[in-house]
Amino acid sequence: MTRSAVQTETRQTVLVADDSRVIRKAVNTILSDDYQIIEAENGEQALAHLQENPNIHVVLLDLWMPDVDGFEVLETMRNSDSPRLKALPVIVVTGHDDDAEMRTRAEELGAADFIAKPFSAVELRNSVRQYILPPTQANIIPFTKTGDETVTLSATQAAAAQAEPERKPRVKTVAEIRRQREAYLAREGARLLHEAIRQRRPLTVLRLQVDRVKGLLHKTDTEFTKRTLYRINKLVESETRRKDLMVRVGPADFVIVMPNTDGAEAREVGKVIYRALRHTTFEYGDMKFRLTLSGGLAAPRITENMKFETIVALADVRLERAYNSGGDQLIFEDLRPGALTGEVRQLSLDEAASSLRSGYTSEVAQQLDRLLRKCLPLLVFANTTLKLNIDDAIRRIHERIKGAA
Repeated sequence: MTRSAVQTETRQTVLVADDSRVIRKAVNTILSDDYQIIEAENGEQALAHLQENPNIHVVLLDLWMPDVDGFEVLETMRNSDSPRLKALPVIVVTGHDDDAEMRTRAEELGAADFIAKPFSAVELRNSVRQYILPPTQANIIPFTKTGDETVTLSATQAAAAQAEPERKPRVKTVAEIRRQREAYLAREGARLLHEAIRQRRPLTVLRLQVDRVKGLLHKTDTEFTKRTLYRINKLVESETRRKDLMVRVGPADFVIVMPNTDGAEAREVGKVIYRALRHTTFEYGDMKFRLTLSGGLAAPRITENMKFETIVALADVRLERAYNSGGDQLIFEDLRPGALTGEVRQLSLDEAASSLRSGYTSEVAQQLDRLLRKCLPLLVFANTTLKLNIDDAIRRIHERIKGAA
């Protein structure tokens, strides 16, 4: 065996999980002479590497990655059934906007150390070296958690674990993490709705989405976009009330469940959030700009058989309409009594299109004949003007409408 082959086998492995290609390249440049480097550009890839590769000695982890973030990677590691993943040292790579609350949360989830961006080569090497033992001893060292519980794994235990082939650890998949978020919202939302039904009190759901995130990413960079979305997350969170349930269902998407809150009061909460964001200025180099929200608010009359997902679906449709109408608005419509409990509300063409884009087809299907009648003049005009040659289709639609009249 060649000397280089021996060096490759004995070098410890560092996993760097960061969606910034610049950061991953910097880590590779600084550490690749001394360590094997594995790169992950998001939390999903990081979890896959951790599950498949038992030779990872330390993890460099960014907290803010799209979809599955660093917090969820940490939580998944520490809750796994693998002693290796429970004790694997994780060094969090933080941005300058990361606050003390984020650091505390990461420490509670088992972060061993922190290093700030931009980091120097000396800082990075010293931090990694502190948490990697020589290959002749063990590839796992304990980290200390905040609180009473401390995960420990001695060098002897680690060596014994290495002597026996480790059973592949059970790590949550990305789909499971997403389902966990959705399940939490569904469970807590259903509970709050049950209380509202029992106490005969109102309940409102507010859906919010940051407008034009792709444009922000195009004009700035990934790192700035992540920090900006985090600031918006904190802003929305700070403007909700103690009794409200807020769940971040995506990097730029929020669901706020407001118990004992009618539509008028919920709109006031929404106005406060919108006003706060409109007065927040973001700076990137020489650029100064503001960001906006699209919102959908659902405050139906609560009935005995109402489902929580029905209220969320209504808020989703209105959110979609707000976004497709240019954003920076909160759409709220009073429902006539019975609109969600059997009596069908007549949809406009815009509402029908928005419902279809959101995947809610049942109400549209019930009103297809009426909707076709409304759009038939447009089809005839388009066929004549654009020479679409759909005369036969228009004839069949006309016959269908006459038959349903």
